[in-house]
Amino acid sequence: MKCGYTRKWVHPKKMITQFSETFKDVDVKKTSLRNLLLVVLAVAAAKTFRINTIASRLPIVVKKEKSKQKRLLRFLETPLPLDALMKAWCLFACRSVWRRTQDYFYVIVDETDLPNGWKAIVASIPFRNRAIPIFWHVYEDEEIRNMTYKSHNIIIQDFCLKVNDLTLSVLRNKKQKPLFIFDRGFARAQYVIGFLKAKDIAFVMRICRNVGIRHQGNTKKLDDMDPGGYSNVLYHKQHQIQLNLYIYRNEDFKDPMYLISNVYQGAEIYDCYKRRMQIEHGFRDIKTRFGFRHIVLKKPEKARIRLLWFIACLTYGLTFLCYEKTIQPVAEHRNTARKLHAVITLIKDVLMETWTSQALLTSLADYRCRGDTDLATY
Repeated sequence: MKCGYTRKWVHPKKMITQFSETFKDVDVKKTSLRNLLLVVLAVAAAKTFRINTIASRLPIVVKKEKSKQKRLLRFLETPLPLDALMKAWCLFACRSVWRRTQDYFYVIVDETDLPNGWKAIVASIPFRNRAIPIFWHVYEDEEIRNMTYKSHNIIIQDFCLKVNDLTLSVLRNKKQKPLFIFDRGFARAQYVIGFLKAKDIAFVMRICRNVGIRHQGNTKKLDDMDPGGYSNVLYHKQHQIQLNLYIYRNEDFKDPMYLISNVYQGAEIYDCYKRRMQIEHGFRDIKTRFGFRHIVLKKPEKARIRLLWFIACLTYGLTFLCYEKTIQPVAEHRNTARKLHAVITLIKDVLMETWTSQALLTSLADYRCRGDTDLATY
């Protein structure tokens, strides 16, 4: 990163401490947890998500570099309690971002494509114009066809219930609730919208323009209605679910936005939905900036893709939460009126340039010598 700014060394201590705090109560072998930590540090400093690139950054002492790849591959074969690890990460990330002053705790839900036909439905929390993944479910369409899952709607329902329960366990203010933000791909009246309202899960969702609604006793097309807010409309001519509607039109956007919510009214619905793009930015960062789109799978089974996606999301979230304040001097130097750089991009640049394998080894050795308890645990 050529910016004319002298960067100070970003110590991995904070990431190690946060990692330890996150998984301290998870029942997993210390050797597996230590290896997971080393892989996370390597991924944070690696340019792509390829095995050889990650292995080259592993802070371990070996006679031959090829041995690093073998060790990384052995780790990827090690069974880990991913559900318990993901739950622990979800709770830690929510506690880190949670603010008492918010009326609702925003959770953005969307789906993304993974390599070899796998997909993930992901819940993320907004943070610094991005969204940090906190919980996800990996599946493929074949699993629905062979009845591993009854339907895609059932996957969404179970997923939303789990995320809602986890986030509620974090919120100490009983008046505060999680609020889910969905794109129009989830706008299914009976199986998603009706389900969320029946379970009293707060949400804001974009809906398709070809849906008819009833307002003040009349059936109307969305395209025929004026911009603005409408309370207590009946969504969908057949199912007639009572919701609040907000219509947003702007000459800069060819496609108007039709938004519904069971809690917000008027322009609040649009102000909330605007955060949805942050999850798209987060997916782009993980796949492009952290190199996940370059992954090559020789074993494209579900266990392998679940582990790799977990590592990618965990590394992304930890680097963001740990170093977004540390990187402020670089951000102030590089961000001008002409060009803006995302904080996570600057963090990744600094780590790739400074966290070489040897530098990490030296740092970890000094860390042990000082008797720091976090690393001594591993």
